[in-house]
Amino acid sequence: MARFLSRERLTALSDAEYDALGSLHFAVNDLRHEWVASCAVLERMIALTDHADHTDGNSRFSHRSEALSQVARAASQYSRAVEMTMWPCVSAYTVLGITLLDRVVSGRAPLTSSTVRSLSAEPTLAELQSALSIPVASLRRARSAEAQASERQEQKELLSTVEGVYLSLADPARDKPLDGEQAAACRLTEADDPGINPLWDNLMEPLTFLAEQNTLEIGFYLAQQD
Repeated sequence: MARFLSRERLTALSDAEYDALGSLHFAVNDLRHEWVASCAVLERMIALTDHADHTDGNSRFSHRSEALSQVARAASQYSRAVEMTMWPCVSAYTVLGITLLDRVVSGRAPLTSSTVRSLSAEPTLAELQSALSIPVASLRRARSAEAQASERQEQKELLSTVEGVYLSLADPARDKPLDGEQAAACRLTEADDPGINPLWDNLMEPLTFLAEQNTLEIGFYLAQQD
């Protein structure tokens, strides 16, 4: 991830807004490194376990495959735990960043400290969807028409992915399927089922990138006003 912009580059933000963005930025940055590392360990353990299962199949002893399977399960649990910690930060960083970019470009007053604190927590699915529906491309006025068109397409794809999460939450195969209203009000960590792929599976990477870009865009916009 890019370096977090200095206070001088984000002068239009209040202290609460700046501090919240910075706190979420560094949390996401650290957790992303840990997430990538944990996924690499898990992939390695799966490959080793597959090989051990193959070789131990012709042996009267299976110590290697049993031991590696145990470590692979632990690696899977740890990777999922990192994701469970990372998702609230990534989603909150995204929502707060979009909200502040919209506020700064629109010339509205700084958010209250209580609003900043609320936006710094994991959003509900409806809150995430609402933030992702803000026409961010039009806020990036200095960008080329091609860049804005690309951003509109990316926004469309993200919203389509969110719609897919609604469908996943309504799946009758889940232990507790949710209707549209229930899904909108839930937070994904609350609805997570360790037995299946996480609900944020296709959102984590693109939102991590988007969240970082939002903060940079605020600084870029302010620099153009000087």
